[in-house]
Amino acid sequence: MSVLNRLMNKADRDPYFDKVGYEILNESALKQKAKVSVVVPVYNAMEFLKKTVDSVILQNIGFHNITLILVDDGSKDGSREVLREYSRLYENIVSVFLQKNTGTPAFPRNLGAHLSNSKYITFLDADDWLSCEGVKVLYDLLEETKVNYAVGKTIQVDSKQETVIGRYESSQIRHNVSPFSIRHLFYHLGPRARMMKLDIIKKNGIKYPEMKFAEDKQFFIDVILAAGKISTTTVPIYYLNRIDENESLTKQTDVFEKMDSNISVLKHVLEKNLDPNQEKLIINRLIEFDSITRLFDRKHFVKSKNKKAYYDKFNKVMSIFKKYKRPYLFEDTIIKPISRIYFDLAMNRDFETLEALADWSKNKGESYFIEKEGLPYKVARLKNGKEIQIPIQLQAAISEEKQSSDHIDLKITLKGHKIPDIQGLVLQSRTHVEQSYLIEEGVQHNKDNSVTIKLDKQNLKQLKQDGYAVYLRHSDYEKKLISKDTELNLQVEIEKNKQLLIYKTKNGNMGIKVIKETKQ
Repeated sequence: MSVLNRLMNKADRDPYFDKVGYEILNESALKQKAKVSVVVPVYNAMEFLKKTVDSVILQNIGFHNITLILVDDGSKDGSREVLREYSRLYENIVSVFLQKNTGTPAFPRNLGAHLSNSKYITFLDADDWLSCEGVKVLYDLLEETKVNYAVGKTIQVDSKQETVIGRYESSQIRHNVSPFSIRHLFYHLGPRARMMKLDIIKKNGIKYPEMKFAEDKQFFIDVILAAGKISTTTVPIYYLNRIDENESLTKQTDVFEKMDSNISVLKHVLEKNLDPNQEKLIINRLIEFDSITRLFDRKHFVKSKNKKAYYDKFNKVMSIFKKYKRPYLFEDTIIKPISRIYFDLAMNRDFETLEALADWSKNKGESYFIEKEGLPYKVARLKNGKEIQIPIQLQAAISEEKQSSDHIDLKITLKGHKIPDIQGLVLQSRTHVEQSYLIEEGVQHNKDNSVTIKLDKQNLKQLKQDGYAVYLRHSDYEKKLISKDTELNLQVEIEKNKQLLIYKTKNGNMGIKVIKETKQ
């Protein structure tokens, strides 16, 4: 009998976990009620494993409040020896060694969750790491707001830069909101930066499906639906490792394997027969991004000699959707104009133009801009001689900038097929991705499709010496760069020896620098 089943009452036994044998180190820790369980699937992770484990040990909630469960899926690179040493040093580090490799992170994560005995649970991949306050921030947010699910900021790290991903889930502090109030919440559903009540997983029998790809997508769709209300924070929680040397399973997965997994998730969602408006938000990612953008708007499609295989996968998605007879159209889930153009070309079987558009998109083909009836378009010049007009949703350009004794006025002209209400300016540091400023005060919408933003010099004093990219903020978390035609630089003193410079970037956009003058 496995160790797990010795720990569980007969009524709680799940035969799913009997299919793979395993050994557990520090079994006694599983009987202790921790505040949080951190579950880490491990497979040949030597290069980053110590950094990952140490990031949990150094949590400022206090490591004694955490049970760290590391489930090794048959590593052959020395990872098991590292885990044995950690379990020898720390009684709350539980190392689980599977007798054979299962092929995906699903079984290790499921087993880790099933072994957990805590109020909350979070997942961490063996090549990623947590910020030192990550566990405490999410734990406190869950305790304060009394919800079942909380999510914070994820910073993706590669060899050149750090970027915030899934910004919609960490763009602002939200307490007790519907997940369907955040349009893109179902877009990035990896295990990162999220914590949930363990009970909602166990009581609802939620498991990661055993797939090489998209297993976390299906899992967190089920978790969010079971959780009901959620809370979000702007605090950095999780660092996602995309360093070039890190060959993750996702990078190694074939595009058609990914499509088969996404089709499986699409079926899973459609079979729930959810409210159509909620369902559309969930499957937008599965249809628009996974079944259109990821299939056609990619270099692997452009280079492929077997494009028929791509069209076959697209048609399979279409046939599955039709089978479920939804009360809305397939194309009703598509948001981006270029995605809709790819869809229309595929439906009209104009494969020559579709392929030429993909080639234009991925190889930076020629384009120019036009206006029709006051609306802007980007016109793609394709190699087959056709031109495609792509509607531009929003353009923003500075039309006037001036200063007075206590503020700066920026008038920004707006054009586009969808002009939203502007919430303010976002100043994003060019050197520290986690540092940004939202300026919401002094926003005035004008009748001539422009917006005037009054920047109070007193408020600008908070800006650190740095360079900033400047965006218009709209629709809760969306951002739009502001073009700047004039070469004139506006330099303003915001306090003694501290200057703010508004300038035109190399790409023709508005930029801001804060400069401190040094005394001679």
